[in-house]
Amino acid sequence: STELHGARSEIEVVRALGKVLADCMYTSEVFIWLGDTAKGYEIVPSSGDQLPDTDGRAIAAHNKLVMYLTAHPYFYTVDQEPDEEWHEVVESGENFLEPLGLTLVVPLSIGRRLVGFVGLSAEFTGGDYGKDDFDLLTALCGQTASNILAARIGEKLAQQREEQTWSRISAFVLHDIKNASTMLSLLQENAPAHIHEPEFQSDMLELVDDALKRMGRVEKQLLSLDHQIVPTLEVFELNTFLKECTDGLTNKLGSIRIQNHFSDDIMVSSDKNLLSSIVENIFLNAFEAEGVTSVDLETLVSKGKRVTIKISDNGAGIEKALLPDGLFLPFRSSKKGGSGIGLWQVKRLVETLGGIIQAGNKPGSGAYFLMQFSMLADGEE
Repeated sequence: STELHGARSEIEVVRALGKVLADCMYTSEVFIWLGDTAKGYEIVPSSGDQLPDTDGRAIAAHNKLVMYLTAHPYFYTVDQEPDEEWHEVVESGENFLEPLGLTLVVPLSIGRRLVGFVGLSAEFTGGDYGKDDFDLLTALCGQTASNILAARIGEKLAQQREEQTWSRISAFVLHDIKNASTMLSLLQENAPAHIHEPEFQSDMLELVDDALKRMGRVEKQLLSLDHQIVPTLEVFELNTFLKECTDGLTNKLGSIRIQNHFSDDIMVSSDKNLLSSIVENIFLNAFEAEGVTSVDLETLVSKGKRVTIKISDNGAGIEKALLPDGLFLPFRSSKKGGSGIGLWQVKRLVETLGGIIQAGNKPGSGAYFLMQFSMLADGEE
């Protein structure tokens, strides 16, 4: 029917079936149970009416009626030749068949998969249900079962998508917290020896302020309804901004020598927070990698007006098994204790800014990350 075809959720399907049966069957009572053979079946409202106060509101999966309906097209209490199985079903359903006034029960099933069943009272005309009624109910209940299964699959997929979304958000949040924790740990390690130095005190206040801002961004991300990262664009000079980033990292990652190789001024339109997170993640990756003592940061503008940022180190390099793209997959890391989230986050942030990222090993030793963006400010060549 049109009503059943247009129904999407389980409750819409149930209400549509209830309306169809009320319109085409000569019965005053229609009850619908939904569930599965693992958890059993519960009666659900097919209209705005209150549910009946009866033991039959919940029926166990091992009930004789349930088992009967998995193998038969219907159960009819007005049976001319009742057998032993019929009597067993009537006996097992004595707490709801008679109290609800049911004479006919039809399964909502596809094959032997029972998703529910429909109970109808006797025809108010005083007649008995016949073959035409059974055929009509079989067709309606078959279509209903298909719609219910489709609705359940849709709900399950939606739930899986929601869980995947929350998993991604959790991974980002945990990694931001981990980065902040790493910085604060370095501060704690250096504090006993340098706490009285004015420069260290200034760096300490800056780092604490940065950690608070990071937590603010985490909170903002968690409160976001669509969970999408939306860049906040502003025009700024790229090399000056990157130097500020590396100056801050030099103070925090004192064991690594950072060298900047900048071209002429590059005016860009981008998101400072996202760009800073990208650079910080790559530098922290180098800091935690084996054998890295220096990191080079280089910028240039290609003839195609694309901005290139290259970060390279002198460490042991990237495992071949992780190249070219494996290291950007979530939860893949060759570092002891590595989360495998940082570079995955880097790739997503780079793509959010409309860029692409590549990684590889330099001739000899060391790894590099090459990022290209189309973010030149208007009027820049």
